[in-house]
Amino acid sequence: MGLSIVVPILGPPAAGKSTLALALGADPSRRVFRLREQVPVDVLVATTSAADRLGWVDDSVVDPAVRSYLEEAAENGDVDAVLMDNFPGTGDQTQLLIDAVVDIAPGCVLEPVELLLDDRTRRRRAKRRRVCHSCEKDPISDPRMPAEATTPHSWTCARCGSLLHPRRGDAPSLFAARSRRHQDSTDAIRTTFTNAGYPVSTLNANQPPSEMARLVGAMLNHRSHTA
Repeated sequence: MGLSIVVPILGPPAAGKSTLALALGADPSRRVFRLREQVPVDVLVATTSAADRLGWVDDSVVDPAVRSYLEEAAENGDVDAVLMDNFPGTGDQTQLLIDAVVDIAPGCVLEPVELLLDDRTRRRRAKRRRVCHSCEKDPISDPRMPAEATTPHSWTCARCGSLLHPRRGDAPSLFAARSRRHQDSTDAIRTTFTNAGYPVSTLNANQPPSEMARLVGAMLNHRSHTA
């Protein structure tokens, strides 16, 4: 075994990117890259200063973080796939990722997948989404991973029993800003991938997470067997 495929999981806020990455990442041969987990805490703190910069990390920090993560994955003989949760976020970051994969794992395949979901459904999902501060020890107390409630309308975490909270970035003004940023950057991301020979596959996100994981998982398994 060895690193054979990198899958950027793209899409607008509340399309289900993290849920899909969590499901696929349960396989021990896969790793999930989340940029916020790979950068210093002071960098994360700086990303919370304004709505239009929420979660924004400068490329001078992004580049070494991505390369270091891919180098570790490529050196680990048990890792077959890396899933990039909500990365890249710009055309420049897309080229950065392509260059890193070519340099570090030249035999590795890039398979970007974009989740598509209508605005109304995304807003509804964001309104209902909850996070758990106890289960997810975020370095700046801003957890992102969707938490499961004990019942559909409960505010109790099914995993630890703690009180759930709305995700900070799902507040209406922040959600709108994040959606605009995605809309502004998505064409450049698609174009950069396509021009480099990595066309972006699309996936209808208005279906159960288990079905999305099955579809993408089949692609991952096929690639690992043909690499």
